[in-house]
Amino acid sequence: MEVSLNSEVEPLNSEVAPLNSEVAPLNSEVAPLNSEVEPLNSEVAPLNSEVASLNSKVAPLNSEVASLNPEVAPLNSEVAPLNPELQDQKFKTRNF
Repeated sequence: MEVSLNSEVEPLNSEVAPLNSEVAPLNSEVAPLNSEVEPLNSEVAPLNSEVASLNSKVAPLNSEVASLNPEVAPLNSEVAPLNPELQDQKFKTRNF
């Protein structure tokens, strides 16, 4: 049994060896970046919890706004025709 596994593993080793030589230089590039990222992670962690807290406060407000939208939509259609009239009045009062 051991011999048959070796015959399966050996070809894989020959495929992996060249990949290892490609990965090694990349690891040396990544290591300094990791040391830059680590302190940033500690700064971001509290911000993430603050955002989560704000999201939990905003979610109920979003549902409240959604429930008000059906009431507001008809009012918007009533107000829209008044806007040009109001704009015209503003223009006239500014010129006097």
